[in-house]
Amino acid sequence: MMDRPLPPLSTLQAFCAIAETGGFGRAAERLGLTQTAVSHQIAQLEGWMGGRLFERGRHGARLSALGLRLHPEIASALASLESALHQARQASASPSLTIATTPEFSSQWLAPRVEAFCRRYPKIEVRTAVGYQRPDFSSVDLAIWLGHGGVDLVTEPLLLDEEFVVCAPTLSCTLPSRGAIRAAPLLLYRGMRHTVLDWQRWYEQVAVRDDPNVEPLAGFDIATAVEEAPVFGSFEEMLQACSRGQGFALVRSSLVAEHISAGKLVRCFVERQPAALNYAMLYPPGALKKSSLALFRKWLVSETERG
Repeated sequence: MMDRPLPPLSTLQAFCAIAETGGFGRAAERLGLTQTAVSHQIAQLEGWMGGRLFERGRHGARLSALGLRLHPEIASALASLESALHQARQASASPSLTIATTPEFSSQWLAPRVEAFCRRYPKIEVRTAVGYQRPDFSSVDLAIWLGHGGVDLVTEPLLLDEEFVVCAPTLSCTLPSRGAIRAAPLLLYRGMRHTVLDWQRWYEQVAVRDDPNVEPLAGFDIATAVEEAPVFGSFEEMLQACSRGQGFALVRSSLVAEHISAGKLVRCFVERQPAALNYAMLYPPGALKKSSLALFRKWLVSETERG
């Protein structure tokens, strides 16, 4: 970097104002200065540059060859600086964020991680709106949701999940080699997105691997098993019951990674399938102009990349 100080910002603003209005008087009016003050600023800038920036005439001021070469670069730099300063001021003036997501994603993925974001950016208050209703973006900045947000929203994929069945390690150790799905109840929770069809889609893989004529699977109906399954109040309660050996749960990889790592749950069957819908970030076009939201989005992406 050169040791020579750069010209004052006010001289660059005056230069662009004259170039865009075509005259010293009009530029002075735009800037709220006197024409004499604008003339002094341009003289200062021309002295720093070592050459004339304008050709003065009866009809105003025209950019010289040097001015024509400089104007696009200076105008672009000033616009970038102005944008950065406005974004920083907006984040300082309104540092709160409201993030909408489902109860299970909030409790199992977001809540354990968001504290790290808050420590890194202590001035940004993060609020979480939890539920299964479609987010209202008049009061929500960003949603972490399953599927596509539609044409009126930006949709950015966040996680690619697999679906598989888990159970307690103690239960897994007792499962028979064939027809093991009959060894314990299937577990569900209220508000769950897994349907009978999800279980059927997973179970088709078992039926392909197992001989359907073998006695352990004879008469087993996955739809009936789902209908008769115990239903818990939340995803977390279902996982707790599952870890106690009370049955099987069909889950997403992103929601149980910590439980599996801690040895509380195990994958009890080899069958797995790509999730039909995956978590994505949804937000209105232009929302990332709010710098606090842009920071949160960048942090989310880095968290998913860390695994």
